[in-house]
Amino acid sequence: MSKKLALFPLLLVLYEIIVYLSNDMYVPALPSIMHDLFTTSHLTQLSVTTCFLGAVSMQLVLGPLSDRYGRKPILFGGAIVFVISTLICAFAPHIMTLLVARFFQGTAVCSISVAGYAAIHEMYETKQAIQTIATMNSITVLAPAVGPLLGSLVLLFGNWRNIFELLAVLAIVVLICLFRKMPETHAHSQRHPLKLRLVLTNYASLFCNITFLRHTLIFCLLFSAMIAWIAAGPFLITLTYHQPPYVFGLAQVFVFGAFIAGAHIAGRLIHTISPHRIVHHGLIYACVGGILSAILAYCFSFFLIGFVLSLMLFTHGAGRGFAVLSRQAIEASQQPMGTTMAVFSTIMSGFGVLGSAFISGFYNGTLLSLAAFFAGVGIIAYLLHQTDRTRTETCHDTAK
Repeated sequence: MSKKLALFPLLLVLYEIIVYLSNDMYVPALPSIMHDLFTTSHLTQLSVTTCFLGAVSMQLVLGPLSDRYGRKPILFGGAIVFVISTLICAFAPHIMTLLVARFFQGTAVCSISVAGYAAIHEMYETKQAIQTIATMNSITVLAPAVGPLLGSLVLLFGNWRNIFELLAVLAIVVLICLFRKMPETHAHSQRHPLKLRLVLTNYASLFCNITFLRHTLIFCLLFSAMIAWIAAGPFLITLTYHQPPYVFGLAQVFVFGAFIAGAHIAGRLIHTISPHRIVHHGLIYACVGGILSAILAYCFSFFLIGFVLSLMLFTHGAGRGFAVLSRQAIEASQQPMGTTMAVFSTIMSGFGVLGSAFISGFYNGTLLSLAAFFAGVGIIAYLLHQTDRTRTETCHDTAK
């Protein structure tokens, strides 16, 4: 593989981290923004929500566009919007300007998940793609782990506007390198006409594809649980257990460290055992971790360390399964890559919202309510995968 192609995934994941840091570094600055823009806490917190809305708004549009015009124009069109909106955030004179800019800032996630990852899947064969995506996943989880700390450091020596200025400069530098190294993986001869009826037919086919939906749903269930932890963890540790905020940061290191270890192991195992077995083993970890967390929360509600250790089992299993599940979902589709990635990332974003909604609905401030969510997710994900295993074995027996 040429050096140019080897650098592309690294540069893409660096850009992806910068996009995620626009939210993770930003959170510690919310009180300062409320003060400087003379606004309310509700409107200030709404700026986080609008960014998430932007991140779930454009996939179904960008997918067919990338199938028609290629991956590179879509990715860099989104990148230009990200840089401009980030600079507008840095110089926003009032809260409404910030809210609008934050929405467009969030749309960068759509172009990355659709066009960027479509290019990765098109570049590599199955095993190499899984190994590459596993490595990328292990890097991107650093954003929620270190983002708040980095944001706090910027605030220590500057102000909230400096966060956006720094991100804009970093994005420009990385994007210049990415533009030079990113190949156009979708050749002109393979491009699809942009016809509404064809687009709707492709989307309908994907939503009727049971195998694609099964792999996607397993992935998204695990993802929703991790989002739920990110959202509920700070409240659980600081309010329920009356621990200082740095304890949550320390827990994040262990929880996401377990995920990184799982992703790394999956990248190594893909050359020795089947993808199906990697996912199966990962889901056993996730299921056992979820059930164990519920048992400990019920019997020893004061035992926070036990819950974190159980959560590490869960995230380790998720790390083992993420890259393989995403590739299996893609390979189950016969539709164009951009369209397939659009549906996959849209469902993923929807489950991310579901994980966040859990905080306001099911979670009641107790350890047991959070642990029960993880247990439920682990069990459902495992059973979904078992239905695929049973179907495969039945097909093999019939063939014999």
